[in-house]
Amino acid sequence: MTGIDPEAADYADIARQAYLAGREAAEAEMAERWNEIARAAVNGPTDTELEQLRYGPGGRAHFADPRPGDFPGRQPEHDKEAEAS
Repeated sequence: MTGIDPEAADYADIARQAYLAGREAAEAEMAERWNEIARAAVNGPTDTELEQLRYGPGGRAHFADPRPGDFPGRQPEHDKEAEAS
């Protein structure tokens, strides 16, 4: 990182030095962050694994199928009366 010369002849030069120092720091930070993002994308789950995580067993075709433990819905009152007879 470039240092700012406090004995510079004018404020424009100091401002330019400060701008360049900040720009250099921002670019280094962006490069580091991009490397983290790219590494996660390269080493992350495959498309097949993502599909399995999103849609569960059977894929998209069976996404809306009932699953074990699903609530079966409320039973209408007349069905309960018919069973009791």
